Amino acid sequence: MQIQETAFVISTYRSYHEGISKDPYAKLWNNPATDALIPDILKNVSEYEAVLHSIRNRFFYEEMNSFFEAHNGGTLINFGAGFSMYQFLMNKNVSTIEIDKKDIITYKKERIDSWTATGKLPKRDIQYAAVNFTNLSEEEIVVMLTPLIKKKPTFIVLEGVLFFLDQHTTHKLFRVFKNLQNSRDLVGSVSYIPEIENTKVYKRLLYYFDSHNDTNDSFMHQTTPHSFYENIDGYQLKHHTDEFELSKIYAPDSIIEDKTHILNEHMYILRRV
Repeated sequence: MQIQETAFVISTYRSYHEGISKDPYAKLWNNPATDALIPDILKNVSEYEAVLHSIRNRFFYEEMNSFFEAHNGGTLINFGAGFSMYQFLMNKNVSTIEIDKKDIITYKKERIDSWTATGKLPKRDIQYAAVNFTNLSEEEIVVMLTPLIKKKPTFIVLEGVLFFLDQHTTHKLFRVFKNLQNSRDLVGSVSYIPEIENTKVYKRLLYYFDSHNDTNDSFMHQTTPHSFYENIDGYQLKHHTDEFELSKIYAPDSIIEDKTHILNEHMYILRRV
């Protein structure tokens, strides 16, 4: 499985639970190849993956929507955007910068342009940037993205990305964020805490990725402690929660008795100081 395939899987997860994810556009990305992959993932990794990813989407939808409504617009900067559709869930006074690897960005722009032209999607102000987080320097990324920010304030989302990066690249990204943002702008980030490494479900995840991974598409198995977010230079931790706690709010019928039985991602909202 190549990393870009996970983007299709996650968008399909969101389409399974529209009432939770609040994403009526995720199903546009559904395709037979991904449909064939998902039953094996749910069986061999975790049956809760679809609903958990929908919960994650709902959390950021609520945070973004609240932020941009309070400021009458702004710019959403989506690092590792994949096939997320937040830009169409926000009001039209919100601009979006979509950032990912070149192949994903090229394909996504092509499909978005087509669906917008045919009326399947509402028109939005979207800009695209193909960025390799690992290869480019901090300065190169800042120079590339700064001219694209047309409206302020900004909300940066880093969702489903840190697992695939190393610590050096992670620290570089947060320095980039600091240079792009102003006081009171927000960052939303997702990661696993180190404690998950001892759970059976996480070990199943690693086994699945390692046994299905394309050898030319390597990735890290990074987990991130809470202390990282508490000590990021230029940021204050505003809010922290996890999917287990959010499931009680957004998916109470999905009876999850123990957080160690799921791939319990943690969500963080950081405010630029």
